[in-house]
Amino acid sequence: LGDFKTAIDYHERHLEIAKEVGDKAGEGRAYGNLGNSSQSMGDFKTAIDYHERHLKIAKEVGDKAAEGSTYGNLGNAYQGLGDFKAAIDYNERHLKIAREVEDKAGEGRAYGSLGKAYHGLGDFKAAIYYNERHLKIAREVGDKAQEGIAYGHLGIAYRSLGYFKTAIDYHERQ
Repeated sequence: LGDFKTAIDYHERHLEIAKEVGDKAGEGRAYGNLGNSSQSMGDFKTAIDYHERHLKIAKEVGDKAAEGSTYGNLGNAYQGLGDFKAAIDYNERHLKIAREVEDKAGEGRAYGSLGKAYHGLGDFKAAIYYNERHLKIAREVGDKAQEGIAYGHLGIAYRSLGYFKTAIDYHERQ
């Protein structure tokens, strides 16, 4: 609903209860949700702090899937700060783990995040490469929302290269 302050209140309650009952995995999820809510509000430094806490717990409890998605969240937060090299590093870690745990949707999102980061660096050909892989996986898993996002990012990358007709085609598909 976009009410991130209320979301943060609930996630803080979740964190309190998880700590109270000794639910380490739940504590990690609460930190991750606090990070995502902070990120949605544009507070990337706070988001990074929460995501790092989630990452530490995911490693402690041996939750590889959570570890992978948290690397992706860290990548997105660093991208929000304009640190595209760090974003690429974290998203490559996300991609590696998504492949290991056979999380096809996560693999697709990692490709999409890599495409955005390379676009931020001005490497539009790499952005296209990664966004095409994102699109392929989104289609494979039947995720229409991610498919639309991939089309949009492809349109932006082609526009950045000056291929306006191709860009329009992708934006119309979006």
